[in-house]
Amino acid sequence: MTVVSFLDQGPVSEATGPSQSHHESVRLAQLAEELGYVRYWVAEHHGVANMAIAAPEIMIGHIANRTSTIRVGAGGIMLPNHTPLHVAEQFRTLETLHPGRIDLGIGRSTGTGDDPTKDALLRYPDAIERFAEHLTQLLAVGRGHGTGSPDSYGLRTASPSDAVLPEVFVLGSSVNSARFAGAAGLGYAFFCVNQRDERAVDALRSYRAAFVPAIPGARPRGVLALRVWVGDDQEHAEALAASERLAVLDYLAGTPKVLEPMDAALRRKLTAEQWAISQSLDMTSDLVGGVEPVRQRLASLLDRTGADEVIAISNIHDPAERRGCLRRLAEAAADLVAGSALV
Repeated sequence: MTVVSFLDQGPVSEATGPSQSHHESVRLAQLAEELGYVRYWVAEHHGVANMAIAAPEIMIGHIANRTSTIRVGAGGIMLPNHTPLHVAEQFRTLETLHPGRIDLGIGRSTGTGDDPTKDALLRYPDAIERFAEHLTQLLAVGRGHGTGSPDSYGLRTASPSDAVLPEVFVLGSSVNSARFAGAAGLGYAFFCVNQRDERAVDALRSYRAAFVPAIPGARPRGVLALRVWVGDDQEHAEALAASERLAVLDYLAGTPKVLEPMDAALRRKLTAEQWAISQSLDMTSDLVGGVEPVRQRLASLLDRTGADEVIAISNIHDPAERRGCLRRLAEAAADLVAGSALV
């Protein structure tokens, strides 16, 4: 059973500018479909130098139009930036045009670390704190039933009125978000980046334990999101990872840059501040290696976490190298089965 998917953050590099990155995403999605990936999600970021996708709902429709079988979705829509009714209408429309192929991942952040950009994005100053309320409103209008509350969301159904809302996933990186997703009866994607994979075990176990079906027939669907770089061998994989890892340090140090070529990233010496930041980041959950070592790590993670699938994030400077990584990841995931569904 295929258990691998892909999350595209629209990497921007010295080789691929922001506009070209969008076209590369289409090409990569078509390859992912050819290789048998389950789903292809696109992220939402704003004002981030090395991530180009800011309008995932547009990219989803564009990619779905240029593929035929792979599921396409948001990983995710940052709800504090949007009105619940508009999101429900966008994704009902996408589901109408591409039935059975659309996913709606919902995030609680704004998709930026820049305060002026954050202020320009937020619908309300307290929109992040009101995430649960706004998600409830989205589900109410999206699923076509009132909330029982006197506000406008409790009285309306999203257009198209005869459409259905796609499968909804909560995106998170904590046990609390896992429990929230389970109690809401939604899918859950745990973002296991810069934290130990034991956190994913705890979160996905908590998600399944908390799961209460919100609609008839619903079952828990746990997704594990990881950074993955699969090379010809360990040395090649480490080189593939170098550009993204360095870009993260640049961003956290307040000097954001696009992805550098692999050889330049490997040669560059860290500043004292970057070195200190690097020592605080836990990258042990990253999957970096050749096909067989990555296969072994994937099998272990699926078994330990009980995840239904792994969704890979592979930001690489060279689009051709990124496509090669996608091919090798498909090889590593071949014949793997979903985890033990821990409860």
